[in-house]
This record gives sequence, C-alpha cells and structure tokens, in this order.
Amino acid sequence: MQNISLFDEIMPEYLLADEMDTGNNTDARREDGVVAIRGNENLANDAVIDDVQKHDADAELFWQSCLSELKHELKESELNQWLRSLKPVFAKDALVLFAINDVFIRRIKTHYYDKIRAVVASLASGGGQNVSDVVLRVMSLAPKTERVDKTLKKQKSKSPKKPTSIEESQPLEGRFTFENFVKGKSNVLAYNACQELTKNLTDKTAKQDTHLYFIYGSSGLGKTHLMHAVAHRYERAGLLVCYFSKDQFFKVTINALRGGEGGADSLLRRICQADLLIVDDVHMINNKNGPKVSQFLMLLFGEFTKGDKRLILASDRPPSQMQDFDTRFLSRFEGGLSLAIEPPDIEMRMQILQKKASLLGMELPKDCAIFMAQNMPPDVRRLEGALNQVRANALLVGGEVTLSLVRYAIKDRIEARARAVNAENIRDLVAEYYGVSVKDLIGKKRARNIARPRQMAMALVRELTQDSFPEIGQVFGGRDHTTVIHACEKISELRAVESSVEKDYQALLATLEFA
Repeated sequence: MQNISLFDEIMPEYLLADEMDTGNNTDARREDGVVAIRGNENLANDAVIDDVQKHDADAELFWQSCLSELKHELKESELNQWLRSLKPVFAKDALVLFAINDVFIRRIKTHYYDKIRAVVASLASGGGQNVSDVVLRVMSLAPKTERVDKTLKKQKSKSPKKPTSIEESQPLEGRFTFENFVKGKSNVLAYNACQELTKNLTDKTAKQDTHLYFIYGSSGLGKTHLMHAVAHRYERAGLLVCYFSKDQFFKVTINALRGGEGGADSLLRRICQADLLIVDDVHMINNKNGPKVSQFLMLLFGEFTKGDKRLILASDRPPSQMQDFDTRFLSRFEGGLSLAIEPPDIEMRMQILQKKASLLGMELPKDCAIFMAQNMPPDVRRLEGALNQVRANALLVGGEVTLSLVRYAIKDRIEARARAVNAENIRDLVAEYYGVSVKDLIGKKRARNIARPRQMAMALVRELTQDSFPEIGQVFGGRDHTTVIHACEKISELRAVESSVEKDYQALLATLEFA
C-alpha cells in the first residue's frame, strides 16, 4: 500500500470501508470506487469528498484532544495499537478518521466507535467545532482526478513549511496552554518559571543562565500541561521542539540502539537539532529499567544544558529521592532549577473546576463546585473526569447543572473514595509512615514514639471521615472518646508551634487525599 500523508494539502479519493459482507451486499460498491456503509450512505457521497476542508492541522489538534479524553476510558495499549495511528480530516460536518486497512475499521467499529462518537460530540459542543458525525475510512488511493491534479500544482507552488518538531517527537496536546492553566499557590513557582523561560525566545541577545528545569509532583497536578504550554510557545516562535513520554523515549532509543533508523548516533544528531527537549516521567528512565537508555539520556543532558538549548524534565519526586540512578546523574539533576507542584487546596480545586467547565461551555454553579472540590481528590485529572461525568449527565437529562444532579453523577466516585479513605486505612498508613506497627497503635504503650503517631492518626481520621469520637476510639483499641478529643486537640496545638508536626500532617493528608 502506498504511504499517504494527510498533512499535505492533497486530498485524493479514498475508499470507504466498514464491517460488511460485500458478497451479500452487491449494491454497496458504486462505479466511482466508493464503498458505502449501510445506514450512512449520505456520508459516502462525492460532495463530502469534494468538500474536504484543508484544515488537517486543526483536525489533528482536535483528534489529539479526543485521544486525551479517551485515556480515561481505554487502556494505553489500546490507544497505541488502534487509535493513535488514525489520520483525521474535517469534511463538512464530519470528522473523517483514516485507518491503514479494514482490519482497523472493523476493530474500531466493534469496540471503540461509540466511545469515539461520544467524546467527539462532547468536545465539539464545548469547543465550538461544527462536527456532528464520525466517519471511518481506509487509506486507499484511487485514480487521480482533475481536482487532485490542480491541488498538486497548487502544492508545488508553495514553499515547504518549516518543521517545529523532529520526527520521533510526540504530538502536543492543543488544550495545554498557559491560558488554560489555573495558577495558585501550589504551582506558582513552576508556572512563573515556565513563563519566564518563554520570554524573548526570538531575541538571540537575551541571556538565560538556566538550562535545566526539573518539575516534580504527584501524577495529575499539571506537570505535563506546563511543559506542553512551554512547547507551544517555542513552536509559535519558530523554534524546534522534541517531546518524549517515558514510553516513547524507551521505544525510539532501544530501536536506535539496535541499529534502527541509522543507529544511536543518528538519533542523537536528530534530537540535538531541537532547541527544547522535554522528557516526562524521567524517574523511570533509570539504570534498573534500562541502563543503556539511561546513559543515552545523559548524553542528551550534556547537549541540552549548554548554549542556547533548554531541557525540561518531569518526575513524580525530587532528584534527591530518585532511585537506581548513578550519583553523578542525580547531582546533575540537582544542578538545575527544581520546581515543585503541590496538590491544590479546596479553593484552587474550585478554580480548576470552574475553568474546565468554562472551556467545556458549561455553567457550574458555585455550590456544585464546592461540593465537587470537597469530595474529590486533589488530582486535576480526576477532577476533570468528574466534571465530564457531570456534563454527560446534564446532557442526557437535558437540564441545568444542579447540586442534586452533581451528587447523583459522581456518587460512585465519592463512594469509591470513601471506601479507600476510612479509619482503618488511615491508621495503617500512619503506622507505616512512622515505622511502627499497627499492633502498637491500638495497644496500651504510651511511649512518645508510639503515642504521637497514634494521636496523628486519630486527628487525621477525624478530619477525613465522618466517624464520631467514640467510633474513632473503637478503631484504636477501644479507647474512650475523651482520649480521641485530647489527641485531636494536641495535634492541632503542635501543628501551630512545631514545623515538623505540620510537615508530617500535610504529607499524610496529601497522601490520603490521593486515595
């Protein structure tokens, strides 16, 4: 099969394929070579083909947003195997997805088509796109037409567009911009540093001493969003960007180390053409998971921490806590600008929900935002997932978003979290955190190294659950409710005067809120 680039402005005739038995469907194939899907004959009409808009880049951006939403419903392996290779274009009011063969068409139609249509409808209505249907087609070039010849001549007359990323680089998420990012006290340092990085990009005389930006924090707090926002600014300035997830980095590096695509030296040269290199989840690219891949990363590290180049690394932990790296590697990581992103507090969660709602074109009343912020973990992805659930329910019932609708829409999520965050689990986590046994926490020992963790656990149970003082006492060896009250008051006092107690409390709280 001939390879076809849908990012050219050439739009040839394609064959339409779907799950059907052509032997029992003799009227399905038409003289012009287009196969119609039964029930969707209107989508196989020549007018659709002729009216394909030359908005391939817009369609690709829209499709990448769809894939980001589908991550919440499908496994990463399914996305990689069946959906990421699809090539999108807009045709009239339809999103046309081209697959390499009819095996893909059948698989997608059977397993993923309904999910794709739902996500497309949701994003189209929220983002102002005029897309009302999804069409699946096979990339199969038909004979050239006069229209194609004209387009070819037009294409030849145009100068090639300067690339903004190397071939191995993964596509950027169009929604991840600075304008869509919610800044708060938990991420202000990282946000401001990334904004500063993108200033004066085209000014060669501007001096920037920082080459490495190391962003760290738990999953779902906005690290990837910030990195993509920086990359978008670089691309708009006409600079070359290379972005890798850990999986993509392993894939292309191992392939090159085995001699593919010209070998490791060739890959190194191609990546070093970029002005900005971004690697996500760098803590996984260590000696344990791939020593040679880790060494290749450090070669790139050396190239991108000098001259005009910049390097952004993201991790779920600071360099000092990264494991299975050589000491010299960690010292290099620590030599850059470390930027922590902490879990958002209730107020910031509300701001995130309101911002995401506005991007979806929905109105989220304040009482609904408060309820969701209080009952969902401080994870932006989970907040967005809950918001999508609310929006879907509102669309299905055809009504406004109300507190009762929100309670119903996310009740399963709240119940699942409640099951995860209960008195027993809190008690066990605190015991593990302080290195004591659960038996000691519920026992009669009153030594300080046992009593303080016990009091901390009681205070956390009181804050994170609806359990009464007597119920909490029962979980800790049948203690009296007055003992629990004293424990809560004691921890409150210590948090105000001892920074170590406050630090422990916040660390445990953040861990439990992610449950």
